[in-house]
Amino acid sequence: MIWGVFVVKRLVLGAASAVISCSSLALIAGGTSTVSASLVPAVASGTFIPAPGRPHTHTHAARGLVNQWSSNWSGYVQSAFNRHIFTAVTDTFVVPTVTSSVAGTQYAADWVGIGGFNDHDGSLVQDGIQAVVTTSDNTTTVSYDAWTEILPHAEKPLKLAISVGDVITATVQETATNRWLMTVDDVTTGKSLGRPVRYRSSGLSAEVIHERPCIAEPCSSHLADLAQTPDITFEPGFYSEAPVGLAPVYLGLLGSANDAVLNSVTMEVDDGNQEVTVFATPSPANATQDGFTVADGDVAPPAPTI
Repeated sequence: MIWGVFVVKRLVLGAASAVISCSSLALIAGGTSTVSASLVPAVASGTFIPAPGRPHTHTHAARGLVNQWSSNWSGYVQSAFNRHIFTAVTDTFVVPTVTSSVAGTQYAADWVGIGGFNDHDGSLVQDGIQAVVTTSDNTTTVSYDAWTEILPHAEKPLKLAISVGDVITATVQETATNRWLMTVDDVTTGKSLGRPVRYRSSGLSAEVIHERPCIAEPCSSHLADLAQTPDITFEPGFYSEAPVGLAPVYLGLLGSANDAVLNSVTMEVDDGNQEVTVFATPSPANATQDGFTVADGDVAPPAPTI
């Protein structure tokens, strides 16, 4: 399905994958919250889905910023007009506590990627973490995992044990032509895992995203419920346009890029009757143009100050 210049192309995993997580126990009102290693419903992160029924862009010419509305993404995207511009992206954030006040299963994924925003071929290479929270009979279970993914292939978990509060750095880099290294570093534990792949990417965008993933086809109507989290700060974040094979030259994610536009993305849906529900909203850029915060709801949080 085509929405303007965007192509929706998502893959849903066939088999459930093992989730590596911490093993703490915490009490919550009305029940018990357990965080443990488990099998969770399979999902896939993926391509930007423009919010239906809304104008796709609103440009602030003086700031060089385009506001975007997406059904599944919230964060920031550098998008280029020509292919093979972006060759690396990296960002750091803290694994959030996820909660649920309703029965059922909710998801939240935080990741970095190259491609997937304005790709006609639907290419995207990405990595990050995912949280899954399930509430049933006054008991809440939370699972966390780290993963890599290249569309249209299935998400692959990394055997990296992560816990709430861990500082995570996610990086995607093209190390040689059509050769990518996806790495998730747990700065808190000093553990790191990655996965090299051969992959032909458009290189049209570099993004850092808080997402509610696709859980069934078609993704436009089968997006997960977004798990509740505290505000999530992504900082510092960088992209590189250095030629493939050379060391990345990292620039602030929210700064100016050659042949590119900065996009601020709000996660929302429109029911077609002018009733809009906003799930998550990014802050303005910080002073050094390398950080931002995403908050649940329709109010933009303050920009990070450090």
